[in-house]
Amino acid sequence: MIPMGAYIVGGSIVKVDRHFEYGYRDLAYKVLSSCEVCGDPDYIVVASALPELMAHQVDLGVHIVQWAGRRVPVVRVESGESSGVAAVEVATSLVRSGTARKVVVLGVEKVTEYPTYIANRMYSLILDYEFEVLRGISPPVYAALAMKELMRSGFSRECFSSWAVRMHENATRVPHAMLRFRISVESFKDAQVLAEPVTLYDSFALGDGASAIAISSEPADYEVAVEVKYSSSEVGLPAYARDRVSGLEASTKLFRQLEEKFGVDLRKVAVELHDSYTPYPIALLHSLGYIDTRCELGELEYVNLSGGLKARGHPIGATGIYQVYEVFKLLTGGFDGVSVNSEVGVVHSMSGPDNLSRVLLLRRWK
Repeated sequence: MIPMGAYIVGGSIVKVDRHFEYGYRDLAYKVLSSCEVCGDPDYIVVASALPELMAHQVDLGVHIVQWAGRRVPVVRVESGESSGVAAVEVATSLVRSGTARKVVVLGVEKVTEYPTYIANRMYSLILDYEFEVLRGISPPVYAALAMKELMRSGFSRECFSSWAVRMHENATRVPHAMLRFRISVESFKDAQVLAEPVTLYDSFALGDGASAIAISSEPADYEVAVEVKYSSSEVGLPAYARDRVSGLEASTKLFRQLEEKFGVDLRKVAVELHDSYTPYPIALLHSLGYIDTRCELGELEYVNLSGGLKARGHPIGATGIYQVYEVFKLLTGGFDGVSVNSEVGVVHSMSGPDNLSRVLLLRRWK
């Protein structure tokens, strides 16, 4: 049997925010109801990282499908922060194998059921609970170690601040972003410290969200289509076992593969990088040779036009679907005045400090 192609043909998103009035099922129903191309799927793949902790709910996919009045097969995918892109990989496999003609991928996360300090404690479980979390290690601690390593290598503190400033600037043009306001480098002087030298302004915005895309084997039936050209993933060493926490070897390896196999240049394609903390995108771009210690980002004009996890927001298990939808929109005309002159896009998702990295290569079909 000749493998079929897999094409993103549309989708929908809910603004990342603190949706106190909605639960998991409500957010899922809201985004599915607004997705014009999500009707009559052969399969639904749900991405969500924390429902057992946040909502005391297992088998979330089944309950969402029942709540939405659908009677189709469903599976839930959980892979930490990279759950969304993992779900896209599952969906494309279903389509390419001929098992399904159309698959809807739904990402949903609800993190405002608890005070922020409890939500952050639950988020910390992306690390090894017995070996790291019980010893007081949290994601901001690793981000702080990574930032200190980069500063010892010659990067200034202002370099990381400038990334956050740029993400907030990008988010002002994105209606579904959570933090649609500008900040300045001076703002960091009074910002709350999470783990010295990392501050609140170096961290992602934690919010609720839901996003959906439809993946089909029949792109000619739709007005626009973007092919899922390539996907790959890589498991990295745990941060405590590396020579450098900032040595993002898994992510670097995947981007090198994109360069070698497809000639991908991040200065010329739409790209959404995982930037949960400001040291990570700086470390990755430096390892790939796009920036040096002067931290000049000017040529990377198509990077994180959404505002990234930093300012669009990070609804954990749903984030990857937001990233895919955003690149899809950029490749098919843009959204609300934001556009790119490219037919190719890249989505990068990471769980923890490069414990696991995934990439997708998308190409406009029509």
